[in-house]
Amino acid sequence: FNKIRYAQKRKSGVRYKDLSDFCATDKENADFIRKYLTLSRCDLFFAYRAILIEGAAERLLIPDMMKKCDTLGLFKSKPPKLPSQYYALIEVGGAYAHKFCPFINFLEIPTLILTDIDSMLDGRTKSNVATGKTTSNATIKWWIRQVKGLDEAAPITLKQVVNLAKAKKTKGCCHIEYQTKENGLCGRSLEESIINVNRSIFGIGSTPSEDDIQFRDSKKTDFALKLMIENDTYNIPGYIKDGLIWLNSQRILD
Repeated sequence: FNKIRYAQKRKSGVRYKDLSDFCATDKENADFIRKYLTLSRCDLFFAYRAILIEGAAERLLIPDMMKKCDTLGLFKSKPPKLPSQYYALIEVGGAYAHKFCPFINFLEIPTLILTDIDSMLDGRTKSNVATGKTTSNATIKWWIRQVKGLDEAAPITLKQVVNLAKAKKTKGCCHIEYQTKENGLCGRSLEESIINVNRSIFGIGSTPSEDDIQFRDSKKTDFALKLMIENDTYNIPGYIKDGLIWLNSQRILD
């Protein structure tokens, strides 16, 4: 791994980066990245952009949502737009996405992190976002500590997460997005956010509570496939739109 030389084409020429330099300056994260890219695929090296996601449901839905955003005219940049560029979709989950950030910034690849807010009453009990006190998401907690300059052991409140300013969601080449309040409610996961903005599809009334939009099925892949196949005009959660718009706006090959 540390013998790899990464060549990045730019308008001004080709930039070369030796991964041995990254390994020397960030040994802990370098070891994680090496193991991950050994066990999984390494198309990150060949991508113009990257999206770090939670799991299989996002892998199915994000490309479709990307096309929808383009069709809706949300991508205002000049061509080539995001759907026609080579991007890497990397399933890494909320517990490990932040470990990619130093490596992403080393390679200088614009990267969107889509993760779940994972609201909790405490360190052990799940809760709705409205009643939550903290989050169990390691990447979100790491991000809040980084942008606020907090100690790595500092406790993180859900209020800090929910109220994080838009400008603070970008750090270097990375940008993070998680569930936000829409139609008066905030889901704690991708599935709950989809249910919330597609209430008629899921038979939910006009004034539901967060209990009504809870996702209680364990078959997330089936949920994603059924949504795409049976409901082609479904609405995209706002946090995903925001993230994809940010990623599309990032300049490449300057």
